[in-house]
Amino acid sequence: MATIIVRGKQVVCRITGPDSAEVVDDGAVVVRDGAIIEVGNYDDLLTRYQPDEVIGSSRYVVIPGLINAHHHVGLTPFQLGSLDMPLETWIIARWALREVDPYLDTLWCAIQMIESGITTVQHNHMAARLPPEMSLFEGASRIVDAYEDSGMRVAFSMSTRDQNQLVYDDDDKFLSTLPSQLADRTRERLDSRPITLEEYLASTAELHAQRSAQKTNIFVSPHNVHWCSDEMLTAMSDLARSLDTGLHIHLQETIYQRMYGTRHWDKTPLAHLEEIGMLGPEVSCAHGVWLSEPDLEILADTGTAICTNPSSNLRLKSGVAPVNRLLERGVNVALGIDEAGLNDDNDILQEMRMAQKIHREPGITSPHPTSHDIFRLATVNAARVTFFDEVGTIEPGKRADLVLIDMERIEEPYLHPDTDIVDALIYRGKGLDVDTVMVDGEVLLRGKKFLKMDKAEVTARLKESLARELTQREVRATRLSQDILPYINRWFSEWELESGDEHYSYNLR
Repeated sequence: MATIIVRGKQVVCRITGPDSAEVVDDGAVVVRDGAIIEVGNYDDLLTRYQPDEVIGSSRYVVIPGLINAHHHVGLTPFQLGSLDMPLETWIIARWALREVDPYLDTLWCAIQMIESGITTVQHNHMAARLPPEMSLFEGASRIVDAYEDSGMRVAFSMSTRDQNQLVYDDDDKFLSTLPSQLADRTRERLDSRPITLEEYLASTAELHAQRSAQKTNIFVSPHNVHWCSDEMLTAMSDLARSLDTGLHIHLQETIYQRMYGTRHWDKTPLAHLEEIGMLGPEVSCAHGVWLSEPDLEILADTGTAICTNPSSNLRLKSGVAPVNRLLERGVNVALGIDEAGLNDDNDILQEMRMAQKIHREPGITSPHPTSHDIFRLATVNAARVTFFDEVGTIEPGKRADLVLIDMERIEEPYLHPDTDIVDALIYRGKGLDVDTVMVDGEVLLRGKKFLKMDKAEVTARLKESLARELTQREVRATRLSQDILPYINRWFSEWELESGDEHYSYNLR
């Protein structure tokens, strides 16, 4: 059984408070059979263990593998032809996206994430976007295959819905407002990939039975409260509890989604989920931008988590989630990239920096997340959300998911010697500083070179697959989205937006 020592100028073991962390100077981590055996001084451990291999040096900082708590795809919507726009219209504009092989797309996704220090991801795939010739089980399995081939951990789920697919109202009601030919074309698209609740439940249960593994968790995912009937929500919640697995759902991402709750139940969508018994520690909600004060208490009381996605919310005009208020109430908040990030990449270190800066409320004594708070969002908190409690910190007994950050660029030409290492990483770190990535004791990236995958080959295969002419199906989808978007815009423009007290005050009139 080989023994590996992973060495760094500093080893950031775990966060101990808003401004503190357990850090071992001139430290090292002893790894054997995928597990962390001991953490301590490098010279001492080197003498006592006489390892088969030493990885790293005093040039690096060793941190726990970072965790992306909410994600969807590899090639970004922008790369595939969709500019940013408000979520409600963006969803329709996405009909025009190129169709991409799910296996290759996921491999590309994993490559980008590993390069930025991500070792675990919660990947949420919309079932309807799988190629229509594939069964749900087959399509989902190809995505899981890609993650297994990459070496990453994944909490995987398929999301689906059964109502309100065009606007936040009955589909037939909205279709009746369209010109008849456009209505027929749109109805044809909605009917082209029917996914019944029974098919979804059976496929997810089969996936959970066959594909759950040490580095793979299978979750259940209703897409969003307003997109799912109560029958679907309840059935999915029951399935998640029967399988003893997680349930992941989008929640109150936009003001329109919160207003849907007011219009239909005279309460927020989150309050409706509580009413039908769906919340609990096994549930994580993506976004949570438009949370009310009572919503915050519901989350705290039920132990339900929020996966926040600051860049995505800015890009799609959704707003800024009340992360400070959530943290004050002890809600578990994790950080996700949501398929793109501010720079249209999967750089979680820059997403961590965005998360810290966007929540710095004006005022000398106003709340703000520290670098250490943000570091927890992308490690321990996200480990809980993905059901991988065996990672997120560097301590004996945990699995060896480790990242070596090259400090040369971060420290050049000068960095004050008293600078806290966690501050240095959050303020100045980028994915390009990641040198080595290990998952479960296996080295996936070393010296910025992949050991399990051939990045050039994956890139070439992906480019070749997209070099073809647009298919007739893609052409029809593009034309349909262009034709229907003015009607979607008009429908939402008739909503008078709710107003109320703000969580944050950035500008006062």
